[in-house]
Amino acid sequence: MEAEYPFHTAFLLLLLSIVAVRMYFSGYADAASGVTQNTKGEGAFRVVRIVLGIPLGAAILAYSVWPPLLQWSHVELAAEMRWTGLLAAIAGLVMLISVHRHLSMNFTGTVQIRPNGNVVKTGPYFYVRHPMYWSFLLLDIGMFLLTANWLIGGGFLLVIVLLVIVRLPVEEAALLHAYGEEYAEYAKRTGRFFPRISSFIK
Repeated sequence: MEAEYPFHTAFLLLLLSIVAVRMYFSGYADAASGVTQNTKGEGAFRVVRIVLGIPLGAAILAYSVWPPLLQWSHVELAAEMRWTGLLAAIAGLVMLISVHRHLSMNFTGTVQIRPNGNVVKTGPYFYVRHPMYWSFLLLDIGMFLLTANWLIGGGFLLVIVLLVIVRLPVEEAALLHAYGEEYAEYAKRTGRFFPRISSFIK
């Protein structure tokens, strides 16, 4: 257990940082727009939130409280590899902050369009339409390596995959409905996750 303390402490600091970032920007967007977030437009993903969110949250809580509780899903990794995970997670956190800063009052953690919102085309959004998923992936890789736990890493990855499959089409349809031709043109110039050559041509 003593060998786990440094990784456990780093994980707790990372987790607190992620929660702080999400809460800060979510609160800012709610206050700036005057509208509180809701999940009404998420369709089937509302069920996914519960079905996967509860066990994943329980796993993260268990590791946070006492890592031996998840010893059964522990993966043997070299210490150097685990600290590499912290670097990946920090990169993901930095990207998450950047994405939130450019979304500003447009941010919601759900499929919801803010009143007086706009199509964000700055920062990472200049190149791809959904850079937040890259930050999630980096955070997932980082947390998996840092905790050396396949349940946490695999559970988070499954949520990301289902976000892409189930919620992303609904999200893009809502943006197209809200912003019409402007979003359609933006979508033609940018890729969902990977930049197109046209993204580098102003």
